[in-house]
Amino acid sequence: MKKILFFFFLTLFTILSKAQEKTVYKFNNPYYTIDSMAIHTEYKNDIPLLVSDLTKHCTTDLEKVRAIFMWITENIEYDYKAFNKGDTKVEYPKHKQGKDYGALYAKWEDKFLKNIINKQKAVCFGYSFLFKKMCSLAGIQSSIVEGYTKQFQREIGILGKIDHAWNVVVIDNEYYYFDVTWGAGHCPRDKNMKPTGFIKERNYSYWCTPYERMLLNHFPSNPEWIRHTTYINAKEEYKNLPLYTSSAIPYFTVISPALGIIDAEVGDTIHFKIQVSDDYPLQNQIIIDTNFKPEENRIKYSSDQVKYSDGILNFDYIIKDKRIRELTIYSGIYGMLSFKVKVK
Repeated sequence: MKKILFFFFLTLFTILSKAQEKTVYKFNNPYYTIDSMAIHTEYKNDIPLLVSDLTKHCTTDLEKVRAIFMWITENIEYDYKAFNKGDTKVEYPKHKQGKDYGALYAKWEDKFLKNIINKQKAVCFGYSFLFKKMCSLAGIQSSIVEGYTKQFQREIGILGKIDHAWNVVVIDNEYYYFDVTWGAGHCPRDKNMKPTGFIKERNYSYWCTPYERMLLNHFPSNPEWIRHTTYINAKEEYKNLPLYTSSAIPYFTVISPALGIIDAEVGDTIHFKIQVSDDYPLQNQIIIDTNFKPEENRIKYSSDQVKYSDGILNFDYIIKDKRIRELTIYSGIYGMLSFKVKVK
């Protein structure tokens, strides 16, 4: 019964988000009051005043961060046009002899941030820079992390390029991870994978994301942010992961196949074993799509074909065509995981 109710609430939240109304998710949301006030807080051409207005009703540092996260994701859209033009380089002020660089930087920073807020647009560095500054004004330590992301199947098995920025916040010696850019919404793309617009749809997968979950599709370029193993080992782990979509981040962990690239022959059976978090609205119905003619090759599993035990989903897929290059797994309505396939 609890799982049915959770799925109802999650579905309701999705509908409300897509409606893009100035409302917030109320059910099971401990931040409901803070969220409601944050998204209605007006900017009065003064960033310190904005932070003060956002946080004056907060009683903890994490509540302050929540208010900042909500305001930015409510008010700043991704500047996909600037991204497509390659107009994303940040020009810091230059050191000038006899000039106070601190004063020059403060003036530049104020102009840079006000430009973001007034235009209501930014690319990832602008999002993370604004988030960091607002946290600092609230007395909270925050850092910008630059690095790699995994968004497409073609990126499985490779590291790609440094093309993204997100944030780490430190509260009482605890580290909290945030991606305000991806938290604000997402961009549809054309056949060349260029963004064609911005869809405002708040994504709580990137609010206070646990360290190990963030590493499923974010990887820092600076070894400072890797804590569980050596940087070289972590990099290899990341490269070889399957593609986790945003909706999979809070709930799913792949146990097998061990790698995101599956080597197989026609007739081979691929055994999938996926750990599911306790708060996932469990659906035993699994759908798998391939890279060609999905209407003919989509596999829709009945409940008796998917075994669930001790938090683990188990199901099989038989490679029947040598043309298969990709497998995408859906759980209910959510696209969750993708793998590359190399058929001999």
